[in-house]
Amino acid sequence: MSWLGVDIGGTKIEVVRCDDGLTILDSRRAESAPGRMLGTAVELAREISAGAQGIGVGAAGVIDPVTGQVTAASDSFPGWAGTRLGDVFTRELGLPVVVDNDVNAFLHGEAVAGAAKGFRHAFGITVGTGIGGALISDGVLLHGAGGGAGEIGHTPGFGDEPCTCGARGHLESVASGLSISRRYGQNIGAIQVADRARAGDRAAMNVYSAAGAALGQAIATVATILDSQIAVLGGGVLGAWDLLEESCRAAVQASVLDPNKGLLIESAQLGDHAVAIGAAALAHREFTPAH
Repeated sequence: MSWLGVDIGGTKIEVVRCDDGLTILDSRRAESAPGRMLGTAVELAREISAGAQGIGVGAAGVIDPVTGQVTAASDSFPGWAGTRLGDVFTRELGLPVVVDNDVNAFLHGEAVAGAAKGFRHAFGITVGTGIGGALISDGVLLHGAGGGAGEIGHTPGFGDEPCTCGARGHLESVASGLSISRRYGQNIGAIQVADRARAGDRAAMNVYSAAGAALGQAIATVATILDSQIAVLGGGVLGAWDLLEESCRAAVQASVLDPNKGLLIESAQLGDHAVAIGAAALAHREFTPAH
């Protein structure tokens, strides 16, 4: 059997078709465009849907896992809140669909076939355009009362700078790709800021050091609350882990209690495909017939 996994994010749309072992059999990718994200995702999924038994969708925003509806989204995704993703994919492709937040899909994939495999207490953080999080406790992926468990990017206590959600002082206001670019202040992207930091630009280095320290503070908070074994990190900004790691690990070790000092901090093993593979894994779990 094969399964479709769909990643709908702020920078790219990716669809994979995986076998039962989560090996990618086929894939499609396109850039995200405001107002076209869902249509593009459906079109790409249709191209490789032949033979698939079900679809898993990992999407940006707070997702109601029962209805498959986006219940909340940041200003980075105008018009996204209220979208009923499950209904659209079922109607267009005629396959059963399970929908979850993209970082939940990311962490589920890493727990099944990646860095968190074998750990019953884990969390994931993705740092890209924005920042998302997901939680596994005692082997269970947590959703909370309304699907918003793990939204670590929108936790407060990180200064007073503006966040994309309209609030101030959230983790995302310091450590996301958009915030790194804004805080450097020369109208260039986070990748270009990283290049300047590696070339010795002190202002760029300081922006990344602050982002790493904020990320470490957030990791320490989650690890202390959940008594986690491993934190799995992903997203495009983690391509600059060499600039983030020192201040991140220092903040974690300065903040956690002794029982949590052995926390593992690892990069995602499924790489850029982690969300899509994790979404396919959700479909496999949800729709594989019981024996």
